[in-house]
Amino acid sequence: MPFFARINEGKFAAALEITPPKSDRPAVLLRRARLLGNAVQAINLIQRPGRQSSLDASIALREAGLNPAWHLVNRGRSRASLRDDLARAAHAGIRQVLCIRGDHDAEDAPDTPKLYELVAMACEALPSSAIGVTLNQYAPRMDAVFRNLGPKIRAGARYVQTQPVFDLEHLRPAAQRLRDQFPDTRLVAMAMPLLSVDDASRIGQRLGIELPPALFKQIEAGPETAWECFEDTLRALAESPLVDGVAIMTFEMDPAPELAARIAQGLVSCGACDPFE
Repeated sequence: MPFFARINEGKFAAALEITPPKSDRPAVLLRRARLLGNAVQAINLIQRPGRQSSLDASIALREAGLNPAWHLVNRGRSRASLRDDLARAAHAGIRQVLCIRGDHDAEDAPDTPKLYELVAMACEALPSSAIGVTLNQYAPRMDAVFRNLGPKIRAGARYVQTQPVFDLEHLRPAAQRLRDQFPDTRLVAMAMPLLSVDDASRIGQRLGIELPPALFKQIEAGPETAWECFEDTLRALAESPLVDGVAIMTFEMDPAPELAARIAQGLVSCGACDPFE
């Protein structure tokens, strides 16, 4: 069942976020996309310079029978080039799109659309697709975040995806505000297992935040305690009435099978997917 179809049935949904290979390498792409097997209902494909484009990777996964979530970036793009990509996505049957600014260095074209305009373009070109945008719950000025978010939702965005969540209580104020202001908008929380203090420190630096001290203590206690921390986060997200789904991010591009099995176990345990063999 596709990711948003599951959410629309009132069930907690799960996606996996992956990085496409550096070139068109179908075996590598499919290996990464199938990491969690039936434990997820969608595959988010990161758009990153020097990699196979998110759109090309999404089309390849669609042709392989998977449910991709295309990351549509507007930074440095003209309206004509974006319309061309949207036409390709429509022809390929893409059904989920995350509209983002992009963190690469590129000078905007004279007619680069604003993100809310990009959302409207995506809704027009892909009328049956679930269009999403992002929300940074760690931003220092939440009023500014919601001023920017409002036009995107009014343009047609149906869901909001957060930065990685390590403490539900930190997410709760933004999640509650989203539910109060836009009750029909779904919230998808990012989550990732952190199994070493070094990994946790690097993620904190990347996000520009201080991770909860309790998280470091749990990681320092050993791998099993770190896994329990991740599973507790999944369970808290699944049980929260403010969260509709989770997108799993892994620290490694190609995690070991043992790590994948443990993540899948956690998703089954929290109800993000049905038990499977």
